[in-house]
Amino acid sequence: MPAEEKHNPSLPLERYGVIGDTRTAVLVSATGSVDWACLPDFDSPSAFTRLLGAAGGFFSIAPRHEFSSRQYYESGTNILVTEFTTATGKARLRDFMPYIPNRRVPTAEIHRIVECCEGETELNLIFAPRFGDARIVPAMQITEHGATAAAQAYSFSLSSPIPLLQKDDAAVCGFRLRNGEEFSFVADWGATEVYPVRSYQSYGRIAETRKFWREWIGRLSYQGRYREAVERSLLALKLLSYEPSGAIVAAPTTSLPEWLGGTRNWDYRFTWIRDSSFILGAFFRAGFIEEGTAYFDFILQRVFNGRDLKILYDIRGSAAGAEEVLPHLSGYAGSSPVRVGNGAADQYQLDIYGSLMDAAWLYHIHGGVITSTEWQTLRRLLVVVIEKWREPDSGIWEARSEPKHYTYSKVWAWVALDRAVKIALKLGLSTEVDIWRAEADHVKRDILAGAWNARLGCFTQSYDSEIVDASLLVMAETGFIDVNDTRFIATLDQIKNKLGHPRLPLFYRYDSSQFDDGVGGEEGRFLLMSFWYIDCLIALRRLPEARAALEQMISLSEPLGLYSECIDPEAPPGRRFLGNFPQGFSHLGFVNSVYKLDQIRRIIEAG
Repeated sequence: MPAEEKHNPSLPLERYGVIGDTRTAVLVSATGSVDWACLPDFDSPSAFTRLLGAAGGFFSIAPRHEFSSRQYYESGTNILVTEFTTATGKARLRDFMPYIPNRRVPTAEIHRIVECCEGETELNLIFAPRFGDARIVPAMQITEHGATAAAQAYSFSLSSPIPLLQKDDAAVCGFRLRNGEEFSFVADWGATEVYPVRSYQSYGRIAETRKFWREWIGRLSYQGRYREAVERSLLALKLLSYEPSGAIVAAPTTSLPEWLGGTRNWDYRFTWIRDSSFILGAFFRAGFIEEGTAYFDFILQRVFNGRDLKILYDIRGSAAGAEEVLPHLSGYAGSSPVRVGNGAADQYQLDIYGSLMDAAWLYHIHGGVITSTEWQTLRRLLVVVIEKWREPDSGIWEARSEPKHYTYSKVWAWVALDRAVKIALKLGLSTEVDIWRAEADHVKRDILAGAWNARLGCFTQSYDSEIVDASLLVMAETGFIDVNDTRFIATLDQIKNKLGHPRLPLFYRYDSSQFDDGVGGEEGRFLLMSFWYIDCLIALRRLPEARAALEQMISLSEPLGLYSECIDPEAPPGRRFLGNFPQGFSHLGFVNSVYKLDQIRRIIEAG
């Protein structure tokens, strides 16, 4: 690997893996560098930030001389292995964060075990944290057992079996490993003292961590041909969960651009009602009901106040902080601004109520228990929907322009009412069913009249609009309209022709030259739309097309089986991923498509 790539803060996203402890997640490059880490929680200020600019900190263990590398996960786990090959030997670096159940103390540990498995290898270590989103360069102190970095209220220790030196506000060392030798290093967030590395018992902790991940994914009932890929997506989704509250973040990163050099750079380290509800659907289909229980507790007990839901919250259920720009960071591949906080937090988005009610319905039919208290809370959601569905909103794409009557949002208002009827009938609570059913019919008539564009011959993004929008791929999936309805087929064809790629199942969300979303600029193809398109093919029983498209999507995942938010299919292979990473939307879409394909094949086989 050329020296310039070893030190390039903007490696392709395809060159990163992710590890975590269900409180936060950390990105590790194929060059052996921890380039993104918010500690101890997802929304904490970053301590390693090189992913977003050279001024950010990092923690690197890598060969001293030219090398090639590859990454893979230990099977059934989120333990990441980076394998280096040099002219003199081969070394493996195992990175993991120990899982500690029911942990309440706000701390985090990054364990790094490096071994030589062939010949001998010379390696360098650089420990260079930068606190407060890279605003603060800490004072480094070398000790008998490693080093501490400290500034203001922050402290971070590195325990090392090898003596460290201080160099340019970093702790460094070089060492040689021969075949069969290994060392472990532990970075301990919040530690003010440095303990001998053996006190962290890395070898016992990695065994416990393996056991946790393998037992968790071992609950997966799916035994189809895509088992390995489904496992990886579910393990990635589990890494997005914040165990202390039950919240699920959209992604563990901020400001990874939706187009290189563009300004569509957002902070995704929050829990969106919509995204999280969709993720729960993927968990439920895969048999992971406990995650649903935790999330419903989070929303219905911590968040919902009996009136309006916000579209997003922090991981503790509080309002998101104000959006802020960090001008001292140049951004990933020079894509600025870098933002923390999210300005969309105060938008009104009607669809979130339907997303949550749909998740409640899936929770119920997959074996979850909706308590009477939870049902009372869900009923209050319906009051809000009935009062507000006629109002314009900001839509699924969080447009920073004037609110509109977005078709997608209205469809999900219908879903909220429809799922309430279904749940009530299942629970034998029919008092308000007729009211909700009548209101759902009213919403449906309104959509069919307002969203249909006779000139284009399809449904459009908003009422009286000329814009085709890929989010309308869900109209049939939700049950709003029959998948074989000629109006939906026409809409599907328009989306494919106007927003689709000529060779790949990839889609723009909308034509950004037509739609003023208040942001502007180019963007990549949005991966969730690909899986929604595949779902349409499955529902239409165009199964050879669906399978071919799914295979193409698997081939487009990065080497570890992870997905970002967007992709640029025209970029060179290995440099196509765009947007925050790994992205929950993309992984839930993949899992759902696999399950739907498996389900329809079983139905056909059964006759």
